Amino acid sequence: MALAEDHQDLELEAVIGFGGEVLGGLCYSPCGDYLIYPLGSNVVVKSNRTGRQVSLTGHSLDVSTLAVSRDGTMIATGQKQHLGVKADIIVWDLTEAKARCDAGESVCDAVLYTLRQHSGGIMSVDFSCDSRYLASVGGQDDNSLVVWDLESGRPICGSPAATDQALCLKWLHGRNDRLVTAGHFHLRVWQIDASFPKMHAVNAKMGPLRRVIETLDITPDDVFAVCGTQSGDLVRFTIDRDGIQDYNDPDTVTPSLELFTKDKFVGGVKSVCCVLNERSGATNYLVGGGDGSVAYVNPSMNKVKGMSAQVIGAVTSIVRTPEGNGFHIGTDQANRYILSEQLDAELKGTCHYGGVNDIVFPKDCSDLFITCSVTDIRVWRTEEQMELLRIQVMNLECNCVGITDNGACIISGWSDGKIRAFTPESGQLLFVVSDAHAEAVTAIAVTRDDVERPPWRIVTGGMDGRVRVWNITSSYQSLLFNMKEHRGPINSIVVSPDNSRAVSASSDGSCIIWDLERYVRIAALFEPTVFNSVKYHPDESQLLTCSANYKITYWDAIHGDMIRVLDAADAEVCAVDVDEAGEAFVSGGADKLVKVWHYDDGIVQATGRGHSGTIQAIKFSPDERRIISAGKEGSIFIWRNPAKN
Repeated sequence: MALAEDHQDLELEAVIGFGGEVLGGLCYSPCGDYLIYPLGSNVVVKSNRTGRQVSLTGHSLDVSTLAVSRDGTMIATGQKQHLGVKADIIVWDLTEAKARCDAGESVCDAVLYTLRQHSGGIMSVDFSCDSRYLASVGGQDDNSLVVWDLESGRPICGSPAATDQALCLKWLHGRNDRLVTAGHFHLRVWQIDASFPKMHAVNAKMGPLRRVIETLDITPDDVFAVCGTQSGDLVRFTIDRDGIQDYNDPDTVTPSLELFTKDKFVGGVKSVCCVLNERSGATNYLVGGGDGSVAYVNPSMNKVKGMSAQVIGAVTSIVRTPEGNGFHIGTDQANRYILSEQLDAELKGTCHYGGVNDIVFPKDCSDLFITCSVTDIRVWRTEEQMELLRIQVMNLECNCVGITDNGACIISGWSDGKIRAFTPESGQLLFVVSDAHAEAVTAIAVTRDDVERPPWRIVTGGMDGRVRVWNITSSYQSLLFNMKEHRGPINSIVVSPDNSRAVSASSDGSCIIWDLERYVRIAALFEPTVFNSVKYHPDESQLLTCSANYKITYWDAIHGDMIRVLDAADAEVCAVDVDEAGEAFVSGGADKLVKVWHYDDGIVQATGRGHSGTIQAIKFSPDERRIISAGKEGSIFIWRNPAKN
């Protein structure tokens, strides 16, 4: 018998994920031993030596900006927020986070301060050179610049950032009283006097140039601000200015536009890194474009010929590697690359950049698993967390995926209403069932027919509420039966182990048990809720469902009678899976927790924390040693199953 006192935390083995949409979100700790980046509403601190990582939790919505203090003791992050609602800035204790990471913990809070002053989101944060102050710019609803004292966690002074929206800011490298902000059609250099307190801005002279500045960096000598614009220009400003003058005294030194590039970067400039050439003393600029291009720009603001690279996704982050012999870059499609000084690119890590909709393992194979998301299906090696194959169908979303028992065919359902089949070795398209459903294909299950001896069948469900059975041969695919009894989208389909029945779960509050020999309804399960997932117990005697009413329910698989109801969470339960022995099941949902349950006793035995978004898919590996969970934020978590480890 399982006891509540036996509850334990799930051990996290690995996380696949990266929040690449945050501009400048990829950072190293000053010591170079830890990589820091956002992942949904969490911040990940990952050891470069051991590969361990810890997630810092505290934000209610996705992280929008991130900065690391120069002394390596703090991280500051801001979050997205709805208009009119206060948005949090959290200052984290990086020293504690590193200690927790080295200790093997998967989650910690490590919050030093929660700063709540801005409304409508946080656009940018940055630390002063001595780590005494933090500056932040609010969102569209706020558009204010605030300077914070990090000894007390209180604001020192604040001011409207500009008449137009400010998007980014940077402190100077050698002064803790001067910073630069930029955004829509402006660049301003600020002088801060914390003793009064007082702050004063001088607008840079831009002449006829009208640009939206998205990103900026300060040259090592604090002479120039190098800015990237939405229109693809790289623009350089002088940033020297007078101190805070008396009211009637004129400004004698004013920041001004100096140069800009003639060649534009397609998709805009998303990231800039000033690179000092120690031999020549010149500062070049490494620029990342919205089209995935990376190129050097020299001090004359011309692209350096032959020094460029092309990667997948808009380049949102560029940071020097700890060794100083290359660069680590991140893209908005959740790819990370290592660039050499000559800009030779090597893929370092990748993941889905949209929510992961489904997970499947090949039969009796725990070494590989398959996931699907926006535009693609990916095949992963479990042990190394390595992507082996990517199957892309641009501008579409794959909602569900399955694989035949012999592993020869990946079957998938897409947002355009088509079923597509691919080979798992090369990703070659095998066949397409056009117009499989009038709207999106939302659920799919492969029967256990002998695929080596066609025909064999697949069962699909659609946004239109229809359940359809398809006959698959080596030369054609035909519709066997069309069953229309649901009144809402089909969210899950499962086929019984003996191949005689299928169960469909729908948003209309019903699960229907179908006879796959006579193609008629056998029984129906009703609840005033949205059924998100359904699974058979291995002995086929019971069904397990999870739903939007926060419950997990046991049902009789023959007559459809309700057996037992568990209050499973404080939020919607979206995914469930039963192990092959039928002794345990695992669930996940909007509470962002992975829970392992004793099947017979209905008691939570272990809980996994770390997801920053709703858990949309979850699976036991066939050998039951691992649990794979995937979230709306695009991350994939690999946990050790406590019953087998």
